Amino acid sequence: MSVMENTISLEQVIRYYLNQIKGKTEEAQEVSKSAIMEIEDLDVLETPESLMLNAVSMEGTQDRSARTILMPWLKFLWDSYRLVLDLLRSNSKLEKLYHEVAHDAYNFCLKYGRKTEFKKLCELIRQHTQKVQNQLQPNAPNAINLNNAETQTLHLETRLRQLDCAMELDMYNEAFKTVEDIWSFMMISRIHAMPSLMTNYYSKTAELFRRCGCHLYHAAALHKLYTLYRDQKKNLTREELSDLGSRVLCATVSIPLPNAKLNADKFLSGEYTIMKQKTLAGLLGLIQVPTRQSLIRDLVRHKVHTVVPSNLAKLYQVLEADFQPLKLWELVQPALAHITTCSDLQVYITQLHDVIVAKTLLQLSQVYQSLDFNEFFKLCPFMEPIRLERIVIELIHNLELPIRVNHLQQAIFFDKFTDLGISQCEYGGQLVSQSTHVNDPDKLSRQLTMFAQVMQQITDILEVGQSLANCRRALVQDYRKNEKVLRSELLNRRCLIEARKEEIETYQGKRDQYYSIVEARRQAEQERLLKAEETNLANEAIQRERMKTEDEKARLKLRMARTSLKMFLDLKIDTKLDLKELTEEQLENFDADKLINKQKQEVKKKRKELAEKAKTMAKKLDYYTRACRIEEIPLLQANIEPEAIESRELFEQSVREIEEHSKAEHARQLKERNRLIRMKSDVQRLVAQLKEARDNRYRAKLAEWEALCDQKRSERLAERRAKHEAELEAEARRRAAQEALEREEQKQRELAAEAERQKREQEAKEAAEREAARIEEESKAWKRGDIKR
Repeated sequence: MSVMENTISLEQVIRYYLNQIKGKTEEAQEVSKSAIMEIEDLDVLETPESLMLNAVSMEGTQDRSARTILMPWLKFLWDSYRLVLDLLRSNSKLEKLYHEVAHDAYNFCLKYGRKTEFKKLCELIRQHTQKVQNQLQPNAPNAINLNNAETQTLHLETRLRQLDCAMELDMYNEAFKTVEDIWSFMMISRIHAMPSLMTNYYSKTAELFRRCGCHLYHAAALHKLYTLYRDQKKNLTREELSDLGSRVLCATVSIPLPNAKLNADKFLSGEYTIMKQKTLAGLLGLIQVPTRQSLIRDLVRHKVHTVVPSNLAKLYQVLEADFQPLKLWELVQPALAHITTCSDLQVYITQLHDVIVAKTLLQLSQVYQSLDFNEFFKLCPFMEPIRLERIVIELIHNLELPIRVNHLQQAIFFDKFTDLGISQCEYGGQLVSQSTHVNDPDKLSRQLTMFAQVMQQITDILEVGQSLANCRRALVQDYRKNEKVLRSELLNRRCLIEARKEEIETYQGKRDQYYSIVEARRQAEQERLLKAEETNLANEAIQRERMKTEDEKARLKLRMARTSLKMFLDLKIDTKLDLKELTEEQLENFDADKLINKQKQEVKKKRKELAEKAKTMAKKLDYYTRACRIEEIPLLQANIEPEAIESRELFEQSVREIEEHSKAEHARQLKERNRLIRMKSDVQRLVAQLKEARDNRYRAKLAEWEALCDQKRSERLAERRAKHEAELEAEARRRAAQEALEREEQKQRELAAEAERQKREQEAKEAAEREAARIEEESKAWKRGDIKR
């Protein structure tokens, strides 16, 4: 009743309930942190009790206290979140509270590192959304309408927060599921999401792709984000556009060169790889799967290089357009320095280094036949030799480059391009397709063509003054030849202009008159069509309302028939009646007795027919099998002996072939071993050098780590000893102060007792003096006779 009627009080109760549980959980966490045994002796850090616990359990003191104190409250809080979400999932009045609780549940999983609970929470939210989409009564009161703009905004914000938590918990599978849920939700919605939500979606998706190593789709997401910013944001400043454009450019040019084996993967893995790529592209709203070259073309089409700083624009020019392998590192160094200073662009440094190495190697392969290791290391000084060599080997393998690395001569050899070699063809004329045979004359002709184009440009610049003078001289001569004709044309020009004006005015008048008539006819036709459309719409609305009423009546009648039939079947009468086999006409004219009798008769008839058929077939099969076995006995006996002889001969032949193949394989392996044994010393020497260098680095780092550990250990022991001494000194001061206070109180008590004694003595003395004075007065009066005897 409270869920449907009094939602405000229910909301207050739920908020108070969850706040109380969160408070208790935080208190339990503090208690579990403080419930650690204090160290009494700094020289004995481990007690016998702690050693025994560590021997029987891998948990530490903190883990054991958390398991006994904190875990019950965490489980209780998780169950509370789950129950509250189940309670609020289908009420539109409590929709905001539902999403607030979902956000709190995400924060709970993030704060306490509950990955399993986070996965269950995502699945729970997903199930709730599916139930809302498939609800039986979408027009019921307080039902959630996913076509409402506010509802869509709340759902998208919740899913975006879910995506944040998934990335912070390093649950990337769940993050991709969340991205798919967000995109599916936006696809089924009839209202477009707000630009701010789409901006948030593309930025988070780009970050997810970057963390997962999908550099291609990371750049594609940033392209979508850049387009959305440029087209939708009204008060976009040039600085913001430049920063975003810098990210887009760096992400695009840092995409690794495509692997040549990806084309083979399409045939090896079938439709799965293609569908996966299309799915990732669909999450960004792309029709086709993006490529590195398509994104480079988008950079040019959107003119991103014109809004970024000049050094980044030069980085794009050097990597994607120019051909300068010997100066490539020098030309891109200012851009890399700028990228290093920007926190948003530092993540692309490693990828850019790899791309620079790839571009340098590809350009060098076009003009050199061999290159010394040291020269190549000088062209790429930003990378260690071992890592640089590994990258070169990976490029040779991935791009199918005809390059050999010779460690004996310490050089790289660039072989000829053949049909079995390189398969890249889209990088500024540096590479060619597999179907083209490229040899040394082709390389030379390409370089000569480029040289001729540059020389032609220089010639045009040098001869510009002479060409202008020749053109001026030719114009003067041409004017002198046609001077009279030109003068007469100039004099008749005014008359021609006036005649042309009159013609234009006449034509414009006729055209305006024609356009006015056409416009009047068009407006009349449009009004007639609007009236007809309104009439048709009104008739269609009446027809839809009538059909809707009839359908509701039919559904109600059918539902009542199904309910009555289900109630009849719930009586557990022994019958084979199946609800799915009944038609709607039978349900509307439902008669239980007739249907049951009919079903029983059909079952009985089918059972009898099956029994007779099975009996006949069994008898026939028995006769047939007996006859076959009688006839096949002599044939089997006649075939046994030849088959046995043939089988023995085949076996002996296979044994001989195996022996011959084994001998040939053994000989081949011995020959291969003798061929490779001469390289063993070089390999061992190289491996020994690498191991020695690695051991030296390991020993240096180990010594540094041990020194750091000793320093930290001594600092912590000194800190604990100082803390213990400070506590002892504070305790001594406290005891001294307490003893001084007790002595002062004792002294005060003694002084009070002494004062009380003196006071009593003074009072007794005064009483004695008063008594003596009274006795003396009485004696004097006795002597005077004032007092009678």
